[in-house]
Order: sequence, then C-alpha cells, then structure tokens
Amino acid sequence: MQILVVDDSQMMRHYVVRTLQMMGLDFETREAENGRDAITIAKMFHPDLIITDLNMPEMSGQELISKLHGIPGLMNTPVIVMSAVRSQGISEGVLRSGALAYIEKPVSPEALRRSVISIFGDTL
Repeated sequence: MQILVVDDSQMMRHYVVRTLQMMGLDFETREAENGRDAITIAKMFHPDLIITDLNMPEMSGQELISKLHGIPGLMNTPVIVMSAVRSQGISEGVLRSGALAYIEKPVSPEALRRSVISIFGDTL
C-alpha cells in the first residue's frame, strides 16, 4: 500500500506515519507540506490513500480533493481529511467534496485506524 501524507507541519506528518506503523500496515509513504506539492508527488507516486490536512498554505486539503477529481488515475484515490476546525458544516462540506473521512485534530490513533479500516476493510 502506498500512502501520501499531506500537512504543513512536519511533526504532524511524522505522527501520522508513526501511527500507521503502529497499526502494522505494510506500506510506503511519501510526504508533502501542501496540496500543490501533493499533486506533483501523487502524479508520480500514485498513492492508494491520501491523508491530508485541511488548512495549508498554497493549496488547502479541499482544493487538493477538487484537483484530484480532474486527474486521470487519481480521481478515485481515497482521501482522509484532518483538521483542527471543529465545525459540522466544514466536515460535511469536506465529505461532500469527495473525502471519505474527516478526523478532528488532535488526531487520535484510534480515529485514524477506524478511518483507514472503513476505507480498506478486510483488505488490510
């Protein structure tokens, strides 16, 4: 499995990767610090999953999802969005835009685990 972790905080990217490792997943990761870099990396890396922050400089997580929908080979890539924004309207908007899960920060390992399992189920 290939996972792209996108967050402007290097500490948060490393936290997500460590949390995924604790799940015992066999995966390779790439990291990006904004949506623009994520698009470039995703075109080369073709991730099976993208985990992205919502609020980032240059291109937000929501803009990233929108751009992915227009790129052949990436338009169906599952996306999990993380954010410190605690608003039902924001989370619903992100899910309507195509994200498969919305996790509030601080991200708990269990919330990330549940989201990944909800996407991949028994294939993990």
